[in-house]
Amino acid sequence: MYYPSFIYYNCFEPSNNEIPSLKSYDIIEDKILAGDGILNDIGTCSVGFWARLQPDKNFIATAGHCHAPRNYYLLPWNSTSTALIGRMKNYFREPIDFGLINIENSDVQPVPSVRNTDSARYKELFIKDIIPVSSNGAHLCLSGIESHVKCGYVVALNGFTSDGIYFLENTFVVNLRSIPGDSGGSVFSYKNLMDVSLNGILSGGLDNFNDNINENINDNINDNINDNINDIIGVITISSILKQVKNLEVVTAP
Repeated sequence: MYYPSFIYYNCFEPSNNEIPSLKSYDIIEDKILAGDGILNDIGTCSVGFWARLQPDKNFIATAGHCHAPRNYYLLPWNSTSTALIGRMKNYFREPIDFGLINIENSDVQPVPSVRNTDSARYKELFIKDIIPVSSNGAHLCLSGIESHVKCGYVVALNGFTSDGIYFLENTFVVNLRSIPGDSGGSVFSYKNLMDVSLNGILSGGLDNFNDNINENINDNINDNINDNINDIIGVITISSILKQVKNLEVVTAP
């Protein structure tokens, strides 16, 4: 059993919780991809995945500690342009770190893909399914607004943590480095060079180096990035998200 402390940064076959998307998004200007940034006047986090509640209610999934009472705006990689998305009206701080941003602007459209635009050939990675992580040593990757895409290995399963206020369960630990702003970003595994499986979303870096876990989350948003980089991250599992949020579905690529 692993007992991590989190530093929060703001910064198989399809299951019944997967909805293949059949729409073409090539002509849409403001596409929302997993790993893009989401910005408000408090800080920045990252997109985890496109979520849906029937009938046809669409959301952007991210970390719950990214909650703010104001509108969120889309911030793609290497961009200063923003487009309105909407507000986060539903979120959890425990037992999972998870939130849903309402899509209130018809000019933006989520797509079931992970942003990977640093790659010359595979700029979008298609989310084909959702798969729980079941073993240590599994190779997983993160897509976030600051880190872009980077990968590591699972070092612990079934972890839980508390900062003295909130208790998180069903987390797993990956030995890769995250940066403030990556919170909420998608955690995935490759099926091939173009297709991926969604495994969860980033909750935060693990506090292995200091005792700052009781700091107010918002105090961490604007801290110097170089002082807030960690080599181990905590991930909220996709299975715990779907268990907690009844009838939530992950939209996947056909």
